[in-house]
Amino acid sequence: MALPKRIIANRYELHAAIGEGAMGHIWKATDRHLRRPVALKLMAPAQATSALARNRFALEAMAIARLCNQHVVQIHDYGFDEDNPYIVMELLQGEDLEARLRRAGRLPLSAVITILNQASRGLAAAHDVSIVHRDLKPANLFLARTDVGEVVKILDFGVASMLGNDINSPEDLVGRPLYMSPEQVRCAQPDLRSDLWSLAVVAYYALTGSTPFQGQHLSSVIMNIAIAPFPAPSSLVPDLSPKVDRFFERALAKNPAQRFSSAREMAAAFAALADPQDRGPVKILVVDDEPDVPLLVRQRFRQQIRKSVYEFVFATDGETALEQLRNHPDVNVVLSDISMPGMDGLTFLSRVAEVNPMVQTVMVSAYGDMRNIRTAMNRGAFDFVVKPIDFEDLEATIQKSLRRVAELRKTARSTEENDTLRMFVSSSLVERIRSTGTEAGQGEDWQGTVAFIDLAGFHPAAGEAPPGDALRTLNANFEVMVPEITRRGGVIDKFLGDAVMTIFRGEGHLGRALDACMAVRDQLHALALRTGEGSPFAHGVSIGVDTGPMIAGEIGSRAFGRLDYTVLGEIVGTAAHLKSIARKDQVLVTGRVAEAARSHFEFEAQEDRRLPQNGEPISVFELVRRRIAPQAAATTSAAYMTTLAYEEQDAKGPGQSIPA
Repeated sequence: MALPKRIIANRYELHAAIGEGAMGHIWKATDRHLRRPVALKLMAPAQATSALARNRFALEAMAIARLCNQHVVQIHDYGFDEDNPYIVMELLQGEDLEARLRRAGRLPLSAVITILNQASRGLAAAHDVSIVHRDLKPANLFLARTDVGEVVKILDFGVASMLGNDINSPEDLVGRPLYMSPEQVRCAQPDLRSDLWSLAVVAYYALTGSTPFQGQHLSSVIMNIAIAPFPAPSSLVPDLSPKVDRFFERALAKNPAQRFSSAREMAAAFAALADPQDRGPVKILVVDDEPDVPLLVRQRFRQQIRKSVYEFVFATDGETALEQLRNHPDVNVVLSDISMPGMDGLTFLSRVAEVNPMVQTVMVSAYGDMRNIRTAMNRGAFDFVVKPIDFEDLEATIQKSLRRVAELRKTARSTEENDTLRMFVSSSLVERIRSTGTEAGQGEDWQGTVAFIDLAGFHPAAGEAPPGDALRTLNANFEVMVPEITRRGGVIDKFLGDAVMTIFRGEGHLGRALDACMAVRDQLHALALRTGEGSPFAHGVSIGVDTGPMIAGEIGSRAFGRLDYTVLGEIVGTAAHLKSIARKDQVLVTGRVAEAARSHFEFEAQEDRRLPQNGEPISVFELVRRRIAPQAAATTSAAYMTTLAYEEQDAKGPGQSIPA
């Protein structure tokens, strides 16, 4: 690529193009003032005239500048050259993960654990300051060669957004489709769990050489991400254990609530896949600055080392020990001295959980040093031994630590199993369990909002389709509906064929219900635009909403053990009737809903309707949109500047053809 000009801002001399990001090209350059090599990202000329694009470019610079983390590429400078923005960053030596995978095909589990562990630390730093990357992919994970070994660096925050301060339109598709989360492809607001999904896709690809969700066209990729299962990694690579399959079942759950809650948690769970009980010797990290310690340990445990019972790695201070933990995520036990130069053992102890929360740390202290011992125990040390070391006691302590690690892993597996079980438990039963314990057969008076969401025109289409296709269509739409309802505090009372009955209670129940209805309608509309008229999302929805008093209680046959816990009342029948008369993508509400919510939502009056149950006419309104308060308009406008229109050339994934 030809140089745009040789000198930028009278300071940076460009040499050669070395990459391309979301907002421009990246050049190898020299900072002539400081006489050091740098990487300079210069905004693409075609975008430099756009105020929206310039604002995004500035946001990228600010996002990176906030992240002082060794696993995020560091920024040195930001400015303008003849009104053209540029960002100056550290120049990295090495290759990105995509280049390595093109050469290697796939990587062993141990290598992927190391990469994901380091990437998660950079990602956690971004999430800690409410930055969502939104475009994690192998090309944005750089494997940099450094003095301390290979370090993963996250690149390209050009489409990053701040949590709660971002708006997508149906025309926007932010990120590379093959690595996008279900909420991204359906235009929902992404949060940190969307980045965790993308990082899990990267790990899946690195392990198997294939992305979990594929397709010949962009529309089929979107469909598969939104609704389809993925091949178990062990079906593609038989050497991988069922534990790896279970990890990805959670990491790639369609519902964000069922995924890992943080990058640190996900990295720890992935590191736990390298189970030493199944995969070789127990790995122990010894941290001590005395030069004869490694030799002494190897001599004392030479038989266990020869029999592959133990494997030892060593560090001389806390900082080096943290790096060893990052490089060896399968370490189970740490033996750490307290008094060391640089980072001492107590400081190191307080940071161990950041790298690997499963590891158990045993502190080594001089006899009688009770103050440090108490501090160590308060900071999470599992146990301690005193000098001079009794090696029989030390081995017993190691074995006790390993049993604790096994217990933690068993608890983690139980948590995953419980999360899976919750998918099959009725929401109504959960609501009943949470209730105040009324006597059997006694109802409860509730105030709340009921919404019926129905697939428009589904029955005629289903009659002409094979049964499997009909079920696939229903479940595809429910996959969109359920998370938007539950994330706003709604409860799925029941599925009624092609309709969903939902209940909202508590503070702000009406506003949350209306927001959920609009989110479902708008996301299904966006998916229909992206996947075409023949997709399961083309039906649209018809929605009815009413609010007021209702009765909650058990109905059915107690004698035969067939009971349901549900709600009854006038508003239930009214919402169901409004759903039945609503047109495609129409949300109909009663007059009392419109009156109660008019200050926050816009409505249009419709023709009055008579209810089948009592024949009385009711006022009917259509929900149009949520009102934007004047003081929020500026924030909304600024938030829109963080969105990025889908770039066609980035739609192609590894080994796939995805035409626009």
